[in-house]
Amino acid sequence: MTKTKTKKALIMSTSQFEVHQQCERLIYKFLKVLEGEQGKVADLFAEDGRFSKFIGREQIREHFDGIEKVDHNINVNLCSNLLIDVIDDDHATATHYCTHYVADPEPEDLKDPSGNQVPGELDTARTITRWSWEFKRVVGEWLILKMNDPEPMLFRKDVIDELRSGKHS
Repeated sequence: MTKTKTKKALIMSTSQFEVHQQCERLIYKFLKVLEGEQGKVADLFAEDGRFSKFIGREQIREHFDGIEKVDHNINVNLCSNLLIDVIDDDHATATHYCTHYVADPEPEDLKDPSGNQVPGELDTARTITRWSWEFKRVVGEWLILKMNDPEPMLFRKDVIDELRSGKHS
């Protein structure tokens, strides 16, 4: 391989690494924001972004604001098996598994031995789902272009029982 080809291959690798890093960070940021201020995830989408049947930032914001108003649980989302494919310098796709833990909030006076507040009691994960994403760079900033509905993989027994009984909304 000539010096020119070697140099070009290294530049492409660096570019792909940077795209990968930015998209990975965007996913982790989305999951972190989703644990608390859910409506703010809309800011991570492109203006014409899509989530499920919601198109555009405002519809996405309205959807997640609605969830935030009724969801007072402690939520933790863990990402694993993250695979990001760089399409070009401005587009990428990704898939990963998300393990979602949910707990009812504990009273504020419950403390651990170090004196820190205990937010909630952990039983086991509520769900494990597979997520699919599309990203695009807009004026130098990586944003979510499309996020599909999470694909169900495994649900805790009580969640399955809710689905069977028709009580789940």
